[in-house]
Amino acid sequence: MPREPVLLIGYDVEKADDPSVVRRFLRSVRSVHEDLEAPCTFFLLGRVVENNWRELWDLKRRSTFFDYEQHTYSHVLLKTVCMDDGKHIRLVRGGSPDQIEHEVAKTNRLLEEKLGVECWGITGPWGYYRGLCDRPDLLEILSRNGIRFTRTWARNERDWQPVPFDVQPFTYEPQGFPGIVEFPLNGWQDVHWRELNGWENLDGYLAFLKQTADDLADRGIVWGYGSHDWSSIRADPELSVMRAFIQYAKDLGFRILDYRSYYLELVGESRSK
Repeated sequence: MPREPVLLIGYDVEKADDPSVVRRFLRSVRSVHEDLEAPCTFFLLGRVVENNWRELWDLKRRSTFFDYEQHTYSHVLLKTVCMDDGKHIRLVRGGSPDQIEHEVAKTNRLLEEKLGVECWGITGPWGYYRGLCDRPDLLEILSRNGIRFTRTWARNERDWQPVPFDVQPFTYEPQGFPGIVEFPLNGWQDVHWRELNGWENLDGYLAFLKQTADDLADRGIVWGYGSHDWSSIRADPELSVMRAFIQYAKDLGFRILDYRSYYLELVGESRSK
């Protein structure tokens, strides 16, 4: 029998320049995930924690469906991205090792001080081809700051989309960090698909997500789905697409987990072998 498929839902919560967007997102996402009993992970920008810690603390106090991890302090890229979307090539430089260490350590402190959270996971801003496979120096920084899982392989060989679904969670053992698990972001992220196909095209986006779920349901693999605070509520303030998508995935037999819980499952399986 094939293993049941797993859906990992992670939101990059990053709209630090407008805390009202984060507040609206938190109200809607709480309703959807609590109603459907669907765990998920917030990958929080440190600046968002500073600006919205009261709302985040209240949510953490009242609900058990949300996992709190980090997205750096100010969205500094961990690696340089050279994005080729088929029309243009755009280069966005990554931060220096010192910048990255500062960003990660500062956000860890904010999560501990404001939310009482020991951060284990990070999403790398923009995402990268091959994650951090070629950057053991960055893995050393993350390990030193207590990071146990990463979500950084979010682009294909053109630093674009989609990431193939055969890219599945793995450890950075060859780089010398067997305790760090990489969780790739598969397929198209919401921002890129919706920019290409229209932000108002909610029916089209939902149909795309359902078709992807249909294609994966019998493969028994992990789907790392990528979304954001501001993009989720743009043209869809009640998160109707996410509500319908999550229900559809549950009906197909997907297990829906937050990243920390699935990391603990993988670690437990590894230790039992």
